[in-house]
Amino acid sequence: MTIAPHQPTLRRLPAPDCEPPYDDELATPTAGGGWSSAAAIASGAVQGTLALAFVLPTGVPAVPVAPVGLRLVPAAPKADAQDRLDEVEFGPQPTSRSALPEPHGWAARLVQALIEVLAGDRPVGQLVRWTSTEVYDEVSALTLPRGSGGRTSRGIVRSVHVSEPVDGVAEVAALVRRGRRTNAIALRLEGLDGRWQCTALELG
Repeated sequence: MTIAPHQPTLRRLPAPDCEPPYDDELATPTAGGGWSSAAAIASGAVQGTLALAFVLPTGVPAVPVAPVGLRLVPAAPKADAQDRLDEVEFGPQPTSRSALPEPHGWAARLVQALIEVLAGDRPVGQLVRWTSTEVYDEVSALTLPRGSGGRTSRGIVRSVHVSEPVDGVAEVAALVRRGRRTNAIALRLEGLDGRWQCTALELG
């Protein structure tokens, strides 16, 4: 004996009223749960061109109206002084000499890294933290392809002279020897964001 599966009873339910009410409808709830136009006006939800001009429950307009007598004044163009102030507040911050490492040994290591980058023995990306954008671009343009420096003798820093004209600034002159050739390198170091950074470079 085979038992037929239970068939659910189908019922027809009225569809909710999704259309906006007409003007001649009464100000009472509709059968579908909507409201007539008169009730919509009374509740503040006005359809049409002012659909977003709602009134808060306290009776205050959601979009305040400017008091009489006030006028809008266009914003003044940003002055040069304000531009400089923004650069000071959001740009690299100077660091005092007392918060920086000893410049002589630090400069010697930086110069050694520079000549190794220029010879293609070291990736130029290692200098990005210790050089300004201008110096980094200059060094990148002069860098030999990686590995090409191995055919000649490696450059060695022979001497480094450092002077500190003002607080947080060091001017460096270094002699570099590669084989039988000796070249001079001059650079300017500035204390920025807690570290020395090379902001100017001259290759001899």
